[in-house]
Amino acid sequence: MRQRLRTVVDDHPVAAFFVLAYALSWAVWIPTALGSGGLATAGTIVGSFGPAVAAAVVLWLDGGSVREWAERIVRWRVAPRWYLVVVALPLVVVGLASVGIALLGGDLDLSTLRGRGSMVLASYLIVALVGGGNEEPGWRGFALPRLQERYAPVAATLLLGVVWAFWHLPLLPVDTAGLHGLAWLLEEGPLVVLRVLNIVGFAFLLTWIYNRTGSVLLALLLHAGINTANSTLVPLPLEALAGDVYPTVLLAVTVGVWVVAVALVALTRGRLGYETDGQ
Repeated sequence: MRQRLRTVVDDHPVAAFFVLAYALSWAVWIPTALGSGGLATAGTIVGSFGPAVAAAVVLWLDGGSVREWAERIVRWRVAPRWYLVVVALPLVVVGLASVGIALLGGDLDLSTLRGRGSMVLASYLIVALVGGGNEEPGWRGFALPRLQERYAPVAATLLLGVVWAFWHLPLLPVDTAGLHGLAWLLEEGPLVVLRVLNIVGFAFLLTWIYNRTGSVLLALLLHAGINTANSTLVPLPLEALAGDVYPTVLLAVTVGVWVVAVALVALTRGRLGYETDGQ
C-alpha cells in the first residue's frame, strides 16, 4: 500500500499536493466552522499550515529533498532592491485601490492612518508567521516551480491562483442556517467571486517575486505585506472597512491588484521573471 502511494505521488506530485493541502486544511476548518458558527482563531491558524505540511509530506513520499525545499524558505540573501520591491508593491496596490474608492464616491481621510504604526507592525508579523505567509512554503515553494516546468508562467499562475483561491472557501463567513438559501447566495455570491478574483490576481505578484529571487521568504514577506496593507493602510476608519463599505474596498483592491498583475505580465512579456537554463 505504501509503495503504491509512493508511485501515485511520484507520477502526480502536484495533484497529490493539492489534494493533501485541501484535505489537511479543510479537515480542520469545516468542522470548526459548522460547530461554532464561525471559525475560531486556533482552528484558522492550524488549518493554514495545510499547504506547508502537504509539501513536506509529498516531498518525503516522492523522494525529493526536504532540506533543499526548506533552504528556499529561508533564503534571505537576495539583492536589497527586492526587499524594497516587497515593501513597495502592497503600497502601490493600496494606492490604486484608494483612487478607485475615491472614484466610487468613498470619503477617504488620510488622517485616519495616524497612530496605526504599531498595528501595522503587529499585523505584519502575525500574518507572516501564522496568517498567510505560512502558506507560501506550499504554494510558491512547492507547487509553482513544478507547474512552471510544465506550463507557461501565466498559465501556471492562473492554475495555482484558482486552486489557492478556492482553498480559502471554508474561511468565508458561514451561516449554517442560511447557507443553502437563495438570500445567502444573492448576498454573498458576488463577494465570493470578488475574493476569488482578488486572490488569483495576487498570485501573479507572488509568482513574479518568487521567479526573480528564487526565495520563498520574499514571497512570504510580500504575502504578509499585501494582507497587512489591505487591512490597515486603506485611508478609511477601521470600523468602516468592516462595515458597509467593505464591498467597495474589496472591489477597488481587486481592480488595483489586477492593474499591477496585467502590467507585470505585459512588461515581462508573459514570463513573469521565469527563466530556464536555455535562456
